[in-house]
Amino acid sequence: MEPIVILGAGLAGLSAAHFLQQPWVLLEKTERVGGLIKTEVLEGCFFDATGHWLHLRDPEIKELVNTRWLPDQLVTIQRRAAVFSRGVFTRFPYQVNTHGLPPEVVAENLVGYVEAVYGEKGRALREREPRDFAEFILRYMGEGFAKNFMFPYNKKLWTVDPSEMSAAWVGRFVPRPTLKEVVDGALGVGSDALGYNASFLYPREGGIESLARAMRAHLRGGELQVGVEPLAIDWKARAVSLSDGRTLRYAQLLSSIPLPGLVRLLAQGASGVPDEVRAAAGRLRATTVTYVCVAARGPNRQPWHWIYLPEPEFHSYRIGSPSAVYAPLAPPDTATFCVEFSHHGELTRERAEALAVEDLVRANMVHAAEDVRFARAREIPHAYVLYDEAYGAAKAEILRFLEHAGLQTAGRYGQWEYSSMEDAILAGRACARRLNA
Repeated sequence: MEPIVILGAGLAGLSAAHFLQQPWVLLEKTERVGGLIKTEVLEGCFFDATGHWLHLRDPEIKELVNTRWLPDQLVTIQRRAAVFSRGVFTRFPYQVNTHGLPPEVVAENLVGYVEAVYGEKGRALREREPRDFAEFILRYMGEGFAKNFMFPYNKKLWTVDPSEMSAAWVGRFVPRPTLKEVVDGALGVGSDALGYNASFLYPREGGIESLARAMRAHLRGGELQVGVEPLAIDWKARAVSLSDGRTLRYAQLLSSIPLPGLVRLLAQGASGVPDEVRAAAGRLRATTVTYVCVAARGPNRQPWHWIYLPEPEFHSYRIGSPSAVYAPLAPPDTATFCVEFSHHGELTRERAEALAVEDLVRANMVHAAEDVRFARAREIPHAYVLYDEAYGAAKAEILRFLEHAGLQTAGRYGQWEYSSMEDAILAGRACARRLNA
């Protein structure tokens, strides 16, 4: 009996292998499992591939993580995040924590919110669903919040104007504040507990990659092959050509690799793909994120786990601090940072390293450039999927063909979406259950 073949040993692929009840082969082109759930140690400092914090909602997954994969190995951390704008830090989320900003900015945010949600000015938007992300922001937060944070920050993160993006992805990721929350935040009695990531879990040892290693250690019923890359998929023959020269036949195929990459593999196979599917894959876009791992002498100057940088004088959109989140991630008397830039390939690593140090000093996260021990850039391709005008139709075209070809996809990149670590685990479980049935 041929196995179920799983492409990619990120969280979705590992999860699918865990839940499958029939023979499987899990293929991973690198030597380590986990995908982006990886931890690098540089001169005694632990760096994840940007901030990866675990939020668990599903009872079964929560039980698995806490009792089997990482029993008694997780700490609960209450988020301390901020926005740095107008030269001051204000607590995150911005829309419910504007106290401390210049009075004219606070007033502009508050008046804009009231006009959008209750006033005549916002009536037209209230009478229909937002057409795009920009309208979502204006509808639920108003012109002040849009101008002073939401528009500039999201343009940095996504690299396109919010008007070019759908609002389909926002869900729990972009909180919609109430009037009381906005007023409380303007008066300085607001809460920073709003949002899905107000608290999170993190491993006591080994960084976030501990989760991927634990999932791998508990796999049963199949075979994990690392350092093996698929080169082509013949979907009619149900066969995958591999980089080591083998051809692996499959009963079913589940892919967690990036959706455009899956289409390319299918196009390389003998059965090919229709031209319209290949064209649809070419319309799917994503940003590249360069993150710079930085270590500086001395303790953290600021208490923040991460800060958001909406203003144009900062090249990065966010700065995280692993040592502020969890002290054991850095040696004593050392502050560590992860400085993030979003782009489309035009930023070199050397330039990112220089800009990271500049932004750290300008944002008052370190005292001076001379305090920096090292700054080393790493790159994440297709980090954030772009929900632009072409996204919905292009993805639907591809999924229709994959259903015809009998292929399944799972995970953030397999499903080409914006989602969390737990979402990837849930997607792997869902695919496994369908295949089990």
